[in-house]
Amino acid sequence: MPEATDRIVKLQAALKAEGLTALLLEPGPAMLYLTGVRWGRSERLFAAVIPQTGEPAWVLPAFEETRARELVPSGARIRTWQEDEDPIAQIAEILGPDRDGGRLGVEASVRFFVFDGIRRLMPHWQYASARRALKAAGAPDNT
Repeated sequence: MPEATDRIVKLQAALKAEGLTALLLEPGPAMLYLTGVRWGRSERLFAAVIPQTGEPAWVLPAFEETRARELVPSGARIRTWQEDEDPIAQIAEILGPDRDGGRLGVEASVRFFVFDGIRRLMPHWQYASARRALKAAGAPDNT
């Protein structure tokens, strides 16, 4: 989806302008607009991490990998988790090199347990609303 690539580039410029290292998204209108991926929310975490530079990464249940690969861009970075693993740890690994510090933009509809889990794993990071960066990129407001 070429327009999704253009939207990611625009978002990354907005992340830079806002001083955000990366953006965390769960399924919803912003994810669909920015990536072209439509996914239903469930108790099992499916998330996208869009860095200020580079390709987005995806975190999803291992049993959904085949279906997800049909929807996410070809060659996408995908991290899967098993039922007995912590999916939030996968997000922390994606942010890995900057694990000691950074500023994560959190989309408004990200569930609290996801945000709280990341905050606990990465206490040296700062966390901020991604609303202004998303608005600058033309993404719909999920609130």
